[in-house]
Amino acid sequence: MEIISKVSGALTSLGASVLIPIFIFIICMVFGAKLKKSLMAGLTFGAAYIGLNLVINLMITTVNPMVTALADNLGVKKDILDVGWAVGSAVAYSTKCGVLIILVSLGVNILMLATKTTKTLNVDIWNFWNHAFTASVVYIVTGNLIIGLAAGAVHAAFCLVMADRTAERVQKFYKIPGVSIPQGWVVTSIPIINGVNWVLDRIPIIKDIEWDEKHIQEKWGIFGSPLVLGTTLGLILGCVAGYWKDIPTLLNSAISIGAVMMIIPKFIALFMESLTVVSDAAKKFMDKHFKGREFYVGLDSAILIGHPVTVASAIILIPIVLVVAMILPGNRVLPFGDLASLAYFVALVPCLSKGNLFRSIISGIVIMSIVLLICSSFGASMTTMAVDAGYSLPKGAVDITALSAGNWLTWIFYKIAGIFA
Repeated sequence: MEIISKVSGALTSLGASVLIPIFIFIICMVFGAKLKKSLMAGLTFGAAYIGLNLVINLMITTVNPMVTALADNLGVKKDILDVGWAVGSAVAYSTKCGVLIILVSLGVNILMLATKTTKTLNVDIWNFWNHAFTASVVYIVTGNLIIGLAAGAVHAAFCLVMADRTAERVQKFYKIPGVSIPQGWVVTSIPIINGVNWVLDRIPIIKDIEWDEKHIQEKWGIFGSPLVLGTTLGLILGCVAGYWKDIPTLLNSAISIGAVMMIIPKFIALFMESLTVVSDAAKKFMDKHFKGREFYVGLDSAILIGHPVTVASAIILIPIVLVVAMILPGNRVLPFGDLASLAYFVALVPCLSKGNLFRSIISGIVIMSIVLLICSSFGASMTTMAVDAGYSLPKGAVDITALSAGNWLTWIFYKIAGIFA
């Protein structure tokens, strides 16, 4: 267990910006790409990932003060504080189940590839923390390591299946070849998005609203460009947060958000450059050795959030989610740590809704309402894990949570485990 813990800790300590490029390089070499191409593919992916995270961090540091001001202005007071995905992931990996989950999830992936029950090779190892959280919650409830790991393994398998089911649409919509998205939270949004679309398709007038990227650019004029749209949304959000009292801060925040919307697609283009090498090498390898068997590289949902509709809907949803948190019956969670990262929660909505901004907002409201209720239902589970791992609770917080841990699959396992505990 100690050796496994050290190996697991070493891998997760590298971070996604190092770990995934290494795997990209190894995959390219295994598939027969030349050393130079393999090395450049890995390094380009790493550079793109670091650049993307710098831009996302700019948005987070810009938006977080707005979130605080909005929460104060709205008077949102709850006893479970959302401390964000970074704490959630660290806590998830801190239990005995968390230590073992990387080996378990990799084992599930290899087994499913060997039995042809998936086409996805998931290299997004850092985000195995979602599987680890499921395993850890079940372990805390049952006290049984095997049951906890089994829950994590099922979560891993579910992610691969859902990644396969959406791979072609993801590749076509985002124009990124040979990839799928098995990220542990985002795949659980797929049934919710499909359900929302099913309902909206049956409502007169509403079903005909088409605010896609082309419509926005053509009908909204200059406000349809990502830079101007982002700046405008930043101005509106800043005013709602009370920034109109401080014009320099308001303008700086608005321009920063506009810059984020303009710059993100540039880094997505670098991802495409890197992944094209992987895709071409994989295709040749499969054609030669496996008679054309299709193969996907499973990646973080971060590569999807560059779409203008995704970023726009995320910004619009910030004040909406705070209002929802205030009025939603049964909610105990104060959104904060993950609120500036709402783009991740709606990352797949544009793809599954034909790039429709209106549907992205509606789906986002439904998704975040479910997330808030699930995190409320978890109650003290994450607090228990955090305290055991040595985390100090923020002042005034009775319990802590992370919105990014609030997926319904984990919740189902949590409830089942409670019955048999």
